[in-house]
Amino acid sequence: MWRWRPWLISFSVTGGIFWYLLSQIDISELLRTAWSMTPRHLWMFVILLFAGVISRALRFWILLNRTVPIHFLTAIVMARNLFVDLLPARLGELSYVYLITKRASRPTEDALASLFLAVLFDVVALTPLLFLAALIVGGIADFSLPLLVTVTISLAVVACIVMWAAAPIGTWLANLIGLDHPVAWRAQLAQLAERTANALREAYSRHIVVPVLLLSMVIRLCKFGGYCFLVLAIMAPLGYTVGETGIFRIFLGVVGAELAAALPIHGIAGFGTFEAAWALSFSQLGFSTEHAIMSGILAHAVSQLVEYSLGSGALLYVMRPTATNE
Repeated sequence: MWRWRPWLISFSVTGGIFWYLLSQIDISELLRTAWSMTPRHLWMFVILLFAGVISRALRFWILLNRTVPIHFLTAIVMARNLFVDLLPARLGELSYVYLITKRASRPTEDALASLFLAVLFDVVALTPLLFLAALIVGGIADFSLPLLVTVTISLAVVACIVMWAAAPIGTWLANLIGLDHPVAWRAQLAQLAERTANALREAYSRHIVVPVLLLSMVIRLCKFGGYCFLVLAIMAPLGYTVGETGIFRIFLGVVGAELAAALPIHGIAGFGTFEAAWALSFSQLGFSTEHAIMSGILAHAVSQLVEYSLGSGALLYVMRPTATNE
């Protein structure tokens, strides 16, 4: 019974939230809007999503010192995206570590170091975009601009400090646990921490900060640019223009919705929690409650359909018997 408890909780969360959200909208209008989404905007969403995948693969290619073929990394990134969407609290990121070590034949410490740096660069790259959006939208939406600016700057500062201190902390942890500890698993953990710290130092020594930071910015722009086109595809049939939706309002709304992915309580594949966070964010940014809910439901459905299609195909490609770091 206990092993089914997380699934029961997730089903309950998804079912409860969807029941409430659907009770707040006209379902027939939701279906009409889904049928009327503009194809040109949907295609732009798909193109930018794939451009983001390529950019993320290029970033990992640099972080891994060009030791894994770019086409194989692209497939791993698409499979990683699938698991990030499926699992709560960003646990899907660990699928990247597994695929890099088991299918690309790279050491675990290299996989961990590249993932750690990628996450930190994501935070640093997000900061100026979030700051700019906060300044532009601050006079429009009903939220505390000083609070958002403070949080944004704090995120950047913390990410930079962690990036600078990560390698020394890894070595300190290795010594604290004990590299020669008599308990085998503790010694292995300490050795992994030490090797990861050394991999971080090696990455820093290759002077990759600028290209990785630029690629991280491109990844963010592709992702949120894609969502802008996706929201336009949904909102255009409802009578919204580009000016009325507002690129930076969409950006802030998507950031708010994505925070739901970091929560330990998660609906099935994020369904329910994502829509609720999206509706809350977009309603706070000036959209009507009904349109905020409808756009959240449709945006998540379309994005998951594309991500699952690409990710499933990529996972089959990566896991086939002959696919080991081709």
